[in-house]
Amino acid sequence: LRAVYYDAQRVFFQIADYTGDPRWNACAARAESVYRDGYVLPSNGAVPGYWNFTHGLAMDYLRTRDPASRQAVILLSTTGFAADSTPLEWTESADTSREVAYAIASYLNAERVGEPRRARLAQLVNQAIGHIHEWFVDRTSTRVAPFMVALTAEALIEYYEATRDPRIPAVVKLALDGSWASAWVPAGRAFRYDDRDRGLAPDLNLLIAPAYAWMYRQTGDAVYLDRGDGIFAGGVRGAFLGNGKQFNQNYRWSFDY
Repeated sequence: LRAVYYDAQRVFFQIADYTGDPRWNACAARAESVYRDGYVLPSNGAVPGYWNFTHGLAMDYLRTRDPASRQAVILLSTTGFAADSTPLEWTESADTSREVAYAIASYLNAERVGEPRRARLAQLVNQAIGHIHEWFVDRTSTRVAPFMVALTAEALIEYYEATRDPRIPAVVKLALDGSWASAWVPAGRAFRYDDRDRGLAPDLNLLIAPAYAWMYRQTGDAVYLDRGDGIFAGGVRGAFLGNGKQFNQNYRWSFDY
């Protein structure tokens, strides 16, 4: 199961599309058998919030119309931190930013497979915006990790692409500028893992770089192009691909760069 973390099914579909090599689709099917058939469906979607991966499942449904993938997306978007019954105060703190980001993505992926928009989507988006303010405006968070910031940015970018909410570009810019100022180390071409650990984590760069590319596309500001290129190059140079989780984190979002 650990080998499919960061959504191996999504990763393998993207590699298949990028390379034009359909053999990667067999890898996506294997990941699906581990995550969907061996974990999500048997647990009726009741997985920890940090295990809520719906992109690959939605991609599979849209490619194959397999109803089990649609069912898994719906389950993941209606249980745990994504459930309407979960008190919002549980996710108010940035300590749960990852769970909120994945829940937002689950709502958007549920829409892609035919479900109606959830009222809770706007509530969690407001919380994600609050997490960015907690990190970089109020500075009350107990931990700031650039890759976690990027997971929130990814979810907000997907939300913006679906809604064109005018608040999102400015808040993503705040997140990227704050991460760069507080954690980027030019000599290492990497961000620090977080503000507690002074070590560098270049193997996480490719979870972060696409947000800078998106900001460049939004603004035309070459600062984000140059920073994004540096992050991407450092991530390629410093990638660690020796286990499934870290392989997946390198390719989860980097094709969008």
